Amino acid sequence: MDNQQLYTEYLQKRGCSKSTITSYSRCCEHFIRWAESKHIETEYITYSELLDYITVLKKKNLLTHSIQGNAVAIRHYFESLVQAEIITQNPAAYLDLKGSGTRKIYPVLSREQLENLYTNFNIRGCRKTKHTAYASAIRNKIAIGFMVFQGLDTTALAGLAVKDVDVLAGKISVRNSRSHAARNLALQAVQIIELDRYINETRKELQYHFNQENSEALLITGFAKYNESLRNLMRRLRKQEPQLQSVRHIRTSVITHWLKQYNLREVQYMAGHRRVFSTEGYLRNDMEGLQMDIDRFHPMNEPEE
Repeated sequence: MDNQQLYTEYLQKRGCSKSTITSYSRCCEHFIRWAESKHIETEYITYSELLDYITVLKKKNLLTHSIQGNAVAIRHYFESLVQAEIITQNPAAYLDLKGSGTRKIYPVLSREQLENLYTNFNIRGCRKTKHTAYASAIRNKIAIGFMVFQGLDTTALAGLAVKDVDVLAGKISVRNSRSHAARNLALQAVQIIELDRYINETRKELQYHFNQENSEALLITGFAKYNESLRNLMRRLRKQEPQLQSVRHIRTSVITHWLKQYNLREVQYMAGHRRVFSTEGYLRNDMEGLQMDIDRFHPMNEPEE
């Protein structure tokens, strides 16, 4: 079996679609032809030589998105060779593009840290400064559950309506938005009892106090925009978990853990990504122990000598 066949099988096992496999294979065919033209054996290619190829792509005036796609395809090509024990290390493991607009690399919160955000959130420990303090704490715990177990971001949380939750079926429907695709996600057992009580009791109390009896929103707050309420919640969560940075940090950690458990296409659906390329970006957070920005040591925009 040649390297290209190994690569195809590797992508299939990762759950990539036929179109993705075709696209990635084409990128690698171009890369291999370039390497051959330079008399470079791909099994022995160096990081510096990979950067030379990226420079070639940049000189062709390709869009940054296209160049980044090529880099991802090449990374997976070498990873397939590592898994086949043809090479011992992936020379493209840290291949990145300066100014590519890729997401920030977060230190991944462990599953225990994520779950503790939910289980250790003390709804009875809130300050009783307002009549709605206890009800608001219950609402906040519901929101934490959606972030930790379903990986929802601020936009998805704000867009949830009561009708989107099916407690009996144990699922939640996340609507289509400008940034994410619609999807149906399973609820965790620990969420169901809290959700049932919130929908049938607590939410109605919040509607009354905040004069929102006609609102269809699931998460009722006294703010004009939900993100203002979420900002206050995140301040409290950061005291509970000092390593926590933001809502995006939670979502990134959740998706990173999903990638260890499910195949790429499944995670793409669960995360609401319209393109598999978006899901691929989260693989960068699976590089445990990565503590540095590769661009500091391998700047892509230095002039050629």
